[in-house]
Amino acid sequence: MKIGIVTIFDNENLGNRLQNFALQEILLEYADEVVTIKNKPYIKDLKTRIIRKSCLAESPGINLLCGKRRKAAILSFNRQYIYLSHKCYCYEQLCEEKIEKCDLCDFYCAGSDQIWNSNIGRNGGFNYLSFSPYNRNFSYAASFGTESIPDKFKKDVAAGLKNLKYISVREDAGKRIVEELTGRTDAEVLIDPTMMHDIEKWNQIAKEPDNMCKERYVLLYFLGGITDSRKQEIQQKALDNGWKIVNILDKASKFYNIGPKEFIYLIKNAELVCTDSFHASVFSFLYDIPLAIYERFGKDANMGSRLQTFVEKFNLERCIVQNDIISPAILTNDYSSGHLLLEKEREKARYYLDHVFNGALA
Repeated sequence: MKIGIVTIFDNENLGNRLQNFALQEILLEYADEVVTIKNKPYIKDLKTRIIRKSCLAESPGINLLCGKRRKAAILSFNRQYIYLSHKCYCYEQLCEEKIEKCDLCDFYCAGSDQIWNSNIGRNGGFNYLSFSPYNRNFSYAASFGTESIPDKFKKDVAAGLKNLKYISVREDAGKRIVEELTGRTDAEVLIDPTMMHDIEKWNQIAKEPDNMCKERYVLLYFLGGITDSRKQEIQQKALDNGWKIVNILDKASKFYNIGPKEFIYLIKNAELVCTDSFHASVFSFLYDIPLAIYERFGKDANMGSRLQTFVEKFNLERCIVQNDIISPAILTNDYSSGHLLLEKEREKARYYLDHVFNGALA
């Protein structure tokens, strides 16, 4: 049996590549072969292209992730760990072109990550597996990346969801969206695939960066940028504890060009992780690292449904930074109650996948 994964595939985000690998490894427990369908956006006209380029220029987080050397590190990770389709498809054209025979699969899975985020143009048929028969389509922890769907996209999203026999989402808000647009109440809220694996699995991936310092450090990873007040508070906390500051997204940092493997290592060995990133928060939790979660700036100027669901589900409310102050509670790393809950969530996810394949094959 062969399963195809449809996910965001732009090679610009460290967490995205790690969730892709994690989902692949889970599905390999059910199939002989799992491939990720390489895809790229199809930009219909020059005006859309200009708007898209302008949006990217206004987002410091995305810009910082577009360095050539960082992208090379991510491509190297793909070659080493991700099984890829033979062809790269334009997802808005795929329904007309069809999947080529060499990439045909018995099942297709949409997920994880923000594969259904309409705000970044991901409400096309490809993301909802419209090229494949309904009874072989499912999602795993797919994210809309938002609390609600803009009215202008609701019709397309509702149509897309009808292509899926089984639906699982990553956030509580996602379940509400599915019910609102389709009337379906059977969508499951499941953990991100990176959380399905224990640290022994991730230790096999983690790699020490070149020229790694031997000093204790606080790790900064802000996709939405960092304010002066936050920077000052972190600097003071580092000074008080004798920590060096490692800011992955600082172009002057020797760690700016790291790939996914080094990303895990840096989190695993940090004294404190300060971030507005979902996946940086997840790996800090998995490795029992003190975690300071900040609201993100820009158009997503709030903690976001994905982080909201994460902190509530695993009793991590104390990790949320209030008024830019890193409280003493944040510096503790007793996540034992959260890890007990994680085991239950893993069981729930496996039950869902068992149901998907048993139901489809029945």
